[in-house]
Amino acid sequence: MQFPSFSAFSTLSIPALPSLALSEDEKNLIATLQGVALRSRPQMQLDEAYYLGEQVINNLRIAVPQELEVIRTIVGWGALAVDPYVERHAIDCFRLPDGTDADPYLTSLWKLNGLDAELPLATTDALAVGRGWWVVGSPLESGGVPQITVESPMNLAAAWNKRGTEPRAVFHEYWDSETRRAALLVPNQTISLTMNDQGQWEIDGRDEHDFGFVPVVRMPNTPRTNDRAGRSAITPALRSTIDGACRTLLGLEVARELYSVPQMLLLGVTESAFQKSDGTPKSAWETYITNVLALERDQNGDLPEVKQKTVYDPATFTKLVENAASRAASIVLAPPQEIGLYTQGNPVSAEAQNTSESRRNRRARSQQATFGVALGKVMQYAAMFDNGGILPEQFRQVEADWVDLELIDFSTTADGISKLVAAGSIPATSDVTLKRAGFNAVERARLAQDRSADDGRMLARALANGLVPPTQETSGGNASGL
Repeated sequence: MQFPSFSAFSTLSIPALPSLALSEDEKNLIATLQGVALRSRPQMQLDEAYYLGEQVINNLRIAVPQELEVIRTIVGWGALAVDPYVERHAIDCFRLPDGTDADPYLTSLWKLNGLDAELPLATTDALAVGRGWWVVGSPLESGGVPQITVESPMNLAAAWNKRGTEPRAVFHEYWDSETRRAALLVPNQTISLTMNDQGQWEIDGRDEHDFGFVPVVRMPNTPRTNDRAGRSAITPALRSTIDGACRTLLGLEVARELYSVPQMLLLGVTESAFQKSDGTPKSAWETYITNVLALERDQNGDLPEVKQKTVYDPATFTKLVENAASRAASIVLAPPQEIGLYTQGNPVSAEAQNTSESRRNRRARSQQATFGVALGKVMQYAAMFDNGGILPEQFRQVEADWVDLELIDFSTTADGISKLVAAGSIPATSDVTLKRAGFNAVERARLAQDRSADDGRMLARALANGLVPPTQETSGGNASGL
C-alpha cells in the first residue's frame, strides 16, 4: 500500500501552534499523519522482510504437509537488489555548478554531521522499502553546525503539497529507551513531543525557526508520476522467484528427512521379525538395522522377499533452484558467481568485471540522479539553517559528486592518464585528472596543498640562487615558467 494521493491533503489546515499545548487542529493533524503511517507500514514491513530473508512463504500444501511447515528455508536474494547498489553510492564531495573543486562549506557540513556513515542507511532504506528520509534541524548550541539526520521510513509520515514535491507537515514517531517520543514538523517550527501515562502527547520543546518550510527531504527509489513516494528495488517478480526457490528448498529438506534412508518392501515376513525376544515391538531403527539385514525363514522354510525402493534424486530440486537463481540474477543484474552459480563463469580481470557489471553501474547512475537531487536539497536546507532561513545565492544549485562506479585498475589507468598528459589533452594536476586516477576529494585537496608548498619552496630556492630576479612578480604558482 502506498501513501494516499496528494490531493487527499490539499485541504489540510496547518495550524499556528500554541506555545503550551496542542490544539484540536494540531491533534487532528497528528491523527491524520498517524493514519498515513499506519496504512503505508505493512507494505514497507513486507519489503523489509524480503530484504532480510524473513518473509513468510505461503506453502501450497501439496508436497509439504502442514505439520512440516515449521521448517524454515531462507534465500537471501532480496539483499542482492539492495546491498551491491548501496555499496556503489558514496559521496566524493559537493560542488557548485560553476565550481571545479569541492565546495569547502558544503563538504564541511557533510563531514561534521558524519554523513559518510549515514548515507548507507538512507540508501538502504530507499532501495529496500522505497524511500529514505533526511531531517534538518537547528544546531544543538549557538554557533554550532545544523543537524542533519537520517530517519526510519517505518515511523514517519508526511502531508504533501498538490504536486507531491514539498512536505506541508511531517510526523515522526520513535522510542527513546522506554519513552515514546515524536516530532511534529510544520513550516515554521519543529515540536518535540512525549507521550504521557494517559496515552496523550505532551509538548516538551519547540524549535521556532520561522523559516516557512518543513526541513524534511524524501529520497525515493524509482519514483513515478503517480507514485512519487518511490518503491522497493525488490520487485514483485523477484519476490515471486524467491518464494518459488524457498518452496523448492523446503521440499528438498522434507525429502531429505523422509527419504534419505532407503525404503524397503518386505514380502512374506512374519510378525516376529519386528519383535524382541520378549515379544515387545522393536523400534523402527532397530528393525532396520537388525532384522532387515538378517531375516529368518518363515514357517514354510521360505525366505522373505526383500525389495528396495529407489532413493530420491536431489538433482530434481537443485535444477529448479538453479533455474530460479538464474531468473533472480537477471532481475537484480548480478553476475552468476555472486548468486552462487559458479559454473557460469568467473571474471577475473578488472576490465572483464566492469564489462559484466556495466548494466549494474548504469542502474546505479540512474539511482544517483534521483538521490543526488534529494541530497542537494538537504545541503540547501542546512545552509538555510545556518543563514537565518535564507538560501545564499551561490547555493541555488548544489551538485552531489559521486565516487566513480568503475573499478580502477591502477596500472591501466595510470598508463592511460600518462598518455593523455603527454599528448597535452589534459593537465597533469587537474582535479578531474586526479579524480580519474582514483583520488578522493580530501586527497585531492591535500595534494593541492602539497603542490603549493612545493612551488613555494622551488621559488624560494630559485630566488636564493639568483635564478629569478627579486623584482619579478610571483604568485607562488606553477614553477614551469622558471
